[in-house]
This record gives sequence, structure tokens and C-alpha cells, in this order.
Amino acid sequence: MTENHDHSGIQRRTILKAIGAGAVGATGILGASGTAAAVGYSNPQYEPHFPDPTIYNDDGTYYAYGTNMDRNDGSNDSQELLVPILSSTDLMNWTYEGEAFTARPGWVYGSIWAPDIHHYNGQWVMFYSLRPRNGGEFGIGLATSDSPTGPFTDHGRVIGDSDHANGGTIDAYFVEHNDTPYLFFGSFHGIYLIALTQDLQSWHPSSYTQVAGNAYEGAIHFEANGYQYLMVSTGGCCDGLASTYEYEVGRSTSFFGPYTNQNGTDLLNRNANNKGVPVLTGNRRFPGPGHGDVIRYDDGSLWTVYHAYDAQDGGWVDGVPRRVLLMDRIEWENDWPVIGCTNTPTETAQAPGSASNCTGPVSGPLTEDTYRITNVNSSKLLEVANAGTENGNNVQQYADTGCTCQQWTLSQNRDGTYHIINANSGLYMEVVDAEYGDGATVQQFERSGHPCQRWTVIDNGDGTFRLEAEHSGLVADVYNAQTSDGANVIQWSYWGGDNQKWTFEPV
Repeated sequence: MTENHDHSGIQRRTILKAIGAGAVGATGILGASGTAAAVGYSNPQYEPHFPDPTIYNDDGTYYAYGTNMDRNDGSNDSQELLVPILSSTDLMNWTYEGEAFTARPGWVYGSIWAPDIHHYNGQWVMFYSLRPRNGGEFGIGLATSDSPTGPFTDHGRVIGDSDHANGGTIDAYFVEHNDTPYLFFGSFHGIYLIALTQDLQSWHPSSYTQVAGNAYEGAIHFEANGYQYLMVSTGGCCDGLASTYEYEVGRSTSFFGPYTNQNGTDLLNRNANNKGVPVLTGNRRFPGPGHGDVIRYDDGSLWTVYHAYDAQDGGWVDGVPRRVLLMDRIEWENDWPVIGCTNTPTETAQAPGSASNCTGPVSGPLTEDTYRITNVNSSKLLEVANAGTENGNNVQQYADTGCTCQQWTLSQNRDGTYHIINANSGLYMEVVDAEYGDGATVQQFERSGHPCQRWTVIDNGDGTFRLEAEHSGLVADVYNAQTSDGANVIQWSYWGGDNQKWTFEPV
């Protein structure tokens, strides 16, 4: 834990092309005098490119640093965008300050990404990730400056793939714990912790410890509520609007772990992407959120800056992923972080220094109860095939059998969406693999917290309803408007067909 870092796939790295003043992130209303009074902010905070952000509070001025995009001009020393720097005095309005480096660090020719900024022993220190384009090894470098706006002087590689047996040596996160400097790092080969020498330019091999499994990269460490928290990114970062990137988290009473998640699972045992409990995951506007930092505001509240895609503007710019800078407050539920009130990015929210962003539950059109759900086109019931009780069992339609597998409990979420839980299995109705496209299968699965398990129940105004998947905006549909027993339930764009309409009868 550091005093001011405040609790605090390779093509994924890009950088802003618009040199100049930052995009305005604040929103406002007209006050009595007719002048605009800032009452909140809107995402994105900065665009078109600002991936893998890191942030630091320097006496009320916030400095953010992001990944640069690949350069292919063949020169090591050309004037390039080499880690952009933004500044803000309110965490909402950002100004472009320039680049951290005047020339590419010389220890290897490659692309620079995932900076991590800190103030240590009177200097600004920046760890960064680097990989050469000629196929050489990954590594983490160190640079220092007397000023947060640079220029930064490079000190070369601190650790690389050849220095240990496991690979994935990128995505550094520096923490000073009990007067000892440490570095978390790792990308889909395990998250590791090492102790650094006091000059930060080397490390102690005997300290090498794995703290999380192969499902993760982009570690963030912070302290709150008497716990140590390890926030990590998982999933696909770089597939544009189809990206599945998200945050998961573990907590521990010890800095060295074990870090366990909300289900009591040690993150060390998580090796499959997107299989844990997300605390930040994508929605229709902002898919693929992740790999950021945590900062404490002046009022003590914690905030995370991170990147995501913006569906309003498309997922790519000039052939590279277009990942914009976002920010959201960290709320708490049983000492577990909740980001953006619903674990998804917000479009607008209360400004830092205001009261909590979360204003209470939004009511949906149906009361929490257990229902039989009937398709209007076929008059057959929504059920889990063969009364299955396993993850991945298919959801289909079938004639009334009296089975509890044809009963569904609606549990309402804070944002007005519902979880739809099978009464027989206790598992949640979801879109398989959180797919976004027409035709994706609907199944049941244990609770994951992902928006693919949240459904908006929309009143059609004629006694029927449609079920809209929160992550995709598509609705539950009986495939090809079939009327036979066992016809598959899928998601599809809404066009008003009776096979997309459902009635609800309380049990």
C-alpha cells in the first residue's frame, strides 16, 4: 500500500492521437445565476485512446498516464507518443500534458504500455511494460523524473521473462509495504509478487511469490476496510466491442495473501478467464472494461480509472482497438467493492466529493415472486431441459408438466433489472458465454454477477412482456417461432414477434 497511489494480448496498447486539451468529462446544470454548475461527470473521461491508465494524487492535482500505440516507422529515436500524461484538479476535466519520454527507452526496441506511476524517495518513478517487435522477451522497465510531467530518464529492465520460469512479465504495479518496495506483475501466466531493492532497479529472487492464477493480468493493489485487495483483469481485452475484459477481486488480511474472492475461492486457483465473480464488467455502451488503477479522493472515497470500448463510436480507430478513459466510484457491499453501483460502467454519475452515486433501487414492472413464464406464440412454458441442475443446461419451451423446472423466481437488482432463477436448480438464466449476437443460446448457470444474467422485463402494454438481456440488448426468443416441445430459447433482435413475448403467472 502506498501513501498517494492511494489504495491505489499485446495489440491492446494504443494512444491518443488528438494532441491538446482533454475532452471535457464534467456535466452540469444551470444554476440560479444562469452559469453552469458542475454536479456530476460523464464517461468517457478522455478519448480516443487512453488504455491501461495509472493515476497519482499530487497534493490535489491528479496525474494519469496511459499506454502508447505501436509505431512502425523504423526509428528508435523519432519524436513519438511515448506514454501520454493527463492532469486534472477535479478528477473530471483532463488536460494533455505531453509524453513521459522524449525518445524510446534504448534497452530494447518495442512498444511501451501499461505504465505504473508512484512517488518514491523524492522522485517520480514509472514502471512500464515493453516487448520488442522482433519477437524478443517481455519485460518491465523503470524510469524516473523530478517532475510528474517528465521527461523521464530510463534505467533499463528490472525483470524479464528470462529472469524467471513463468513468462508474462508485464503489467507492473508498485506498492510500498512496511518500508519495503514490492512489485506485482503478470499477464495470463500467473500474478506474481517480488521484493525490490531500495533503488528499485533490481529484485530479490527469494521473494518471488505467486498470488493469483493464469486467468489474470493488470493487477491493482489497495487497502480498505481492514483488508488488502487485489483487483485483477480477466478475459479478452482486444476484440473491439466483442471484448470480454472485466475486473475480478480477491481480498486478504495479509499483504502476501491468500487473496480469496466472494465465493471463498483463492485467486491462485483461477486459471480460466471470466469464470470468477466480476466487480466491473461490460454493458451495451461500454464493453470490455478493465486494467486500470485505484485512487483515493480528498473525501476518502475510492475511485477506479480504467479503459473500455465505447459502442457509440465503434471499437476501432485506424485498425487498432479504440479504448477510452473511464472512471467510476467504488461502493461497498459487505466489504466487497461494487463499481458503478451495478458493477458496470456508468454514463453519468455524481462528481467526486458528492454523496454516493447509488440512489437506491429502481422498480421494475413485476414484483419479486415465483412465476410460470409462457411463450405467447406457442403457449408453452419456459423450462430447463430435462429438469437439469447443472451449469450449462439448456433453456427451452415445453408443455406444462408441473415440474418446478418450469418455475422461475424473479429477483430484482438495484438498477431495475432482474435475475431470473430456476426454482428447481437455483441457477440463473443467462446468455451463453455472454455473447452479443443474434442466435446465442440461453442456458442456466451459477451466479456470476455478469450482465448476461440480468434481464430487463419490458411491458409490451398488452399483458405480455419481453425479456431483454442487459449486456446485449437482445430479447429471449423461441428459435424460428417454433411451437414444438423442446424448441430452443435464444436471444434475438426485437422485431415484435409473438415468439418474443411472454406472460407471467405467479405460482
